[in-house]
Amino acid sequence: MRRYIILLMLIGYIVSDCYAQTQSREELERKRRETQEIINTTTKLLEQASTTRQSSIEHLNLINRRLELRRSLLRTIESEMNAIDRSISDGQNRIIKLESELGEAKGSYAKLIRIAYRQRMSHQRLMFILSASDFNQAYRRIKYLQQYSRSRQNQIDLIQALSQEIADEITDLEAQRDEKVVLLAQRRNEANELSNESRQQNSVVQQLQRRENQLKQELASQQKIARDLQYAIEKLIREESTVADGRVIYELTPEERIISDQFQLNKGGLPWPIERGVVTGFFGEHAHPVLKGIKVQNNGIDISTVEDAEVRSIFNGTVRQVLTVLGSNNVVLIRHGNFLSVYANLSHVYVRQGDEITTKQLIGRVFTDNDENNSILHLEIWEENEKLDPLLWLSSQ
Repeated sequence: MRRYIILLMLIGYIVSDCYAQTQSREELERKRRETQEIINTTTKLLEQASTTRQSSIEHLNLINRRLELRRSLLRTIESEMNAIDRSISDGQNRIIKLESELGEAKGSYAKLIRIAYRQRMSHQRLMFILSASDFNQAYRRIKYLQQYSRSRQNQIDLIQALSQEIADEITDLEAQRDEKVVLLAQRRNEANELSNESRQQNSVVQQLQRRENQLKQELASQQKIARDLQYAIEKLIREESTVADGRVIYELTPEERIISDQFQLNKGGLPWPIERGVVTGFFGEHAHPVLKGIKVQNNGIDISTVEDAEVRSIFNGTVRQVLTVLGSNNVVLIRHGNFLSVYANLSHVYVRQGDEITTKQLIGRVFTDNDENNSILHLEIWEENEKLDPLLWLSSQ
């Protein structure tokens, strides 16, 4: 009985180990699917590009983003394949162990059968009990026969359980091998796509490099737009705050304190400001994609999206300002306690200053540049006068 329990515990351990590996692989599969969806969205945005946009920075940003996603997808596929290889190896080892245990269980059962045969040949079960010298001995013989019967049944149950476990392991191994074949085909396809897109990237970069002076003028214009937007945000913060010990302080009402705390607690889980889009401009300082030795500063993130995409608030708050910044079109600033979310480059605005806003409430529509056929939302998040990386606050796509 003790050995039977130990073997059942072994089967339970094997099952739990398989479950843990399945969870890890499910996470990789989820990541692969999500990355593929973003790649598909990026490809659709690139397909919408006009002839003019084929040699623009925005077009190059989309290509660069798709290349980055494609490389990430390949790494995920490699990780999945490695996980499958480990799982297959572990499965094969489990089958070897189970077959060994099955052999021992069958050996033990064979011994019990031989004992039963010898006992049947020497005397019948009833005669074995009735031939006892006294009642106590007869009782002990009855208990012995019952225990023997249970032991034999336990061995039968164990053999059946081990046999079924081996059959399940073999079925799972076959499924995993089929899955690996599919992943191998996808890896080859993604590698080919990556090679083709790399050549496309080089071609666009070469075209843009021939327009270096024009790119420098565009960059200067973009930097002025960014400064104007930053000035408008800082002006609002100064007007609504006081300065103490060199720190900007915004006096919160009890209701605003609650919203501010909730905003803080939702870091990494805030909804995206648009339903479909691809980040093509990241927070912080980055090298210019074409102009060598030139750095570009971004106070937020840029999200390329489809034409007429509607914009929604990332959290509950109050509209503090709706303004127009040359180059950024309409801009909406929403306060969430100590935090501000800024939505720039809107063609239409659905809200007014003073409006109370709820999470995911529509606040406007992204501006579409008909000349270059692009729609880009610029999003910033501030904690008073400190600029924050929005990607750290939004939920993972």
